[in-house]
Amino acid sequence: MRASSPIIILDAGPLIAAINAKDPDYPWARKEMLGRPGPFIVTSAAVAEATHGIENAPELVADLRRLVERMSVEDPAPVDVLDEMTKWKARMDYADACAVILARRHRGSTVLTTDHRDFSVYKVPFISPKGAFHM
Repeated sequence: MRASSPIIILDAGPLIAAINAKDPDYPWARKEMLGRPGPFIVTSAAVAEATHGIENAPELVADLRRLVERMSVEDPAPVDVLDEMTKWKARMDYADACAVILARRHRGSTVLTTDHRDFSVYKVPFISPKGAFHM
């Protein structure tokens, strides 16, 4: 019996990079997303942050939609997210807190992020353009 693939939880950075060829992380994001079978989980917060990051450009919003429609959407309860943010003080934003909660909820999962600096302290497995890191 073949082992199932690990769940990949998407942060906003790779979503932006995967659809914007001008993003410096575009080749990395495309390779990571196309090279992994998934399953992929994205949060509404990551999608909202991504739309802000692409400045709501209609063609990129359409590309983002096509990308996200292939993923599962899962959102932690807002009170849980706010509690997680409180633990990390001002360092953690809402989308990061969602990803951290889901990484803990789905054992063996990994967060795909461009935010190496912050995720290196959150104590969850993650992959960034700098490599894979397992806590």
